[in-house]
Amino acid sequence: MNNNKFEVLLQNESKKLYNYLLKILRNKEDAEDILQETFIAFHKKMNSVKESSYKSYLFRTAYHKALNLIKKRNAKNKLVTNYQEMEHFEDKQSKNNQQQKELIKDALSQLKPEEALLIELQFYQKMNYKQIAETLETTQSAVDSKLVRAKKKLIKIINEQKKMQENNLSIV
Repeated sequence: MNNNKFEVLLQNESKKLYNYLLKILRNKEDAEDILQETFIAFHKKMNSVKESSYKSYLFRTAYHKALNLIKKRNAKNKLVTNYQEMEHFEDKQSKNNQQQKELIKDALSQLKPEEALLIELQFYQKMNYKQIAETLETTQSAVDSKLVRAKKKLIKIINEQKKMQENNLSIV
């Protein structure tokens, strides 16, 4: 891979990777630092990585670097549950669409981090089960069963939130 291809990859994947790291680390500065470390590590090894595996390699590297940082900082005391800081690809959205996205972000913040990451990888990063399994170093069947459980929880949380909103509207 030449430097031009690397720059294109950097431009195409940096925002997605940043959002992914933000969901793991839940801290902007840490996500930015690990993003930079990930691309530096990739640049050093880019000639030995297959072109078809670039995305999986980047996400797997970012995942491991983030986990190492969490271990160093005793993550249980450092993590916050704020998905509101996430940057989004669409800047202009209808009010209704924005409300739905806020509802989903809030629901994601109520999931366990592992569950939220699985949903992030499938829906926001558009990875298939094989890519997710490679990224998380697990099996496709494990990804399938964990995703099913995570989606059920997410739907349940969203439905509960909608009921609460409806009840609040009927009171006013």
